[in-house]
Parts: sequence; structure tokens; C-alpha cells
Amino acid sequence: MQNATFKLIASIVLSVVTTSAICQKLPAIQTGGVVAPANIKIDGKATEWDDKFQAYNNHIEAFYTLSNNDKNLYLIVRATTHEIASKIVRGGLTLIINHTEKKNDPEAVSITYPILRGADMSAVANAYARKSFDQGDGVTTSAKQLNDVFEAKSKTIELTGIKEIADKEISVYNDVDIKAVALFDDKNALTYELAIPLKYLNLPATGEAFSYHIKVNEEPAAPMTTSGRFPPPVPVSALGTTDFWGVYKLVNKITNR
Repeated sequence: MQNATFKLIASIVLSVVTTSAICQKLPAIQTGGVVAPANIKIDGKATEWDDKFQAYNNHIEAFYTLSNNDKNLYLIVRATTHEIASKIVRGGLTLIINHTEKKNDPEAVSITYPILRGADMSAVANAYARKSFDQGDGVTTSAKQLNDVFEAKSKTIELTGIKEIADKEISVYNDVDIKAVALFDDKNALTYELAIPLKYLNLPATGEAFSYHIKVNEEPAAPMTTSGRFPPPVPVSALGTTDFWGVYKLVNKITNR
């Protein structure tokens, strides 16, 4: 058990060092528009991106890339630390798109995924903790087992600001072409992918900027346990909402401008 724990700690330290080195080479906010890969697939993997990202933002402590083609706007986020990945599981990640560069757009489009509540959130969070840390009982959880639980529980996308869609919550298996998937890898990192049809966003013409807002949401208030006590406290950084703003221009895949 001690040997397994030592290997886990060594792996975490190596991951932190490697991530830190990569982060130092990336801007905090993406600097330009990006044409989405021709083979892009919303599957919770960054293989079509060669596992490379446009920015690392210290506010949300995650890598990200915003991109587009002639049909969709795409967001991919990777959280490499347990604290941030767990925070996304518990509170969800929200992308807000404004129609111009102004940040106070009353008709902004907001999309949040995953939406996990109560026992569903606990099931995924507990499976992730078991995958990440030795529980001392000799039972392990594989990435596949963790993802199976995540897929079974995360069935909902939350929406506001899309006039064509009346429902505020839709299934991940919807027929409106909004796609959201998140997947854990063997190194315990979480990769989140989102695709939104441009027809819902009413954005300015190619070459004109609009602002976006990315939030890793705070965890909902913890319920009391059956003993009448609240669960043990967790670090404040894992609870409070963290966010940042950026500006993006749609890119024409032919001119790449």
C-alpha cells in the first residue's frame, strides 16, 4: 500500500511540474481565432488537437481552446488537477457568449455542463476520488469505470438565452445539435468539450469581435448527513466560482482570418 501511495504521489508531482512548464509557455487568454480541425469530434478527447491548447488560464487553472468552423463554435477545456476537475464535476462549467464585445449583454447565451445534483454528483465525485487516491481497501477504480459512472449520471445540459430552444435543460442526446461531453483519462485529467451551432448565437460577421466568459462554478451547498452534521470542509478554492473573460473573432476556414 505504501509503495502504491508513493507512486501516486510521485505521479502527481511529475504532473504538476510538467503542467507548470507547459503553462509558462502559453498565454492566459487565447490571442486569436482558431479554425476547428476538420476531424473534430465531441468525445472528451483532445486527439484531433494533438493534445495542444491555445491558453492556460490561472483563474480557472485549466487549459482551453475556443475554435469554430462554418457551422459551430467549439470549446475544449482540460483540467489536470484533481481539485479543479472535481470542482467541474460538482458545479459544472459554464460558457457565456455575448453578441458584441460588451460584457453586459442582456441576451447573452449561457451553456452549462455537466449538471450533477445530489446522489448523481456524489456518485461521480466519489468514483473520481477512488480513482485518484488509495482508499486503503485494495479496491481500485479504472478510468473506464469512472467514465461509465460519469456518462450514466451526466445526462443534462443547462441553457439560457437561446430563443429557438424553450427548454432551460436539455438532454445530452438532444436533437438541436448542442453537444457536450467530458471524459477522464488514465492520468486523472478531465477533458471537457462543447459544440454550439452558430445559428443559435447571432454573432457578428466574420472578423468582428465578441466577448466570452468561462466559469468553473461553485459547488452547490452540501446537504447535511444522516447524523445531522455537515460533511468535512474542503478548500475554499474548490468551492468558490472562478472565471475569466476573453474576446474572440470567428475565423473563416478558407482565409484563416
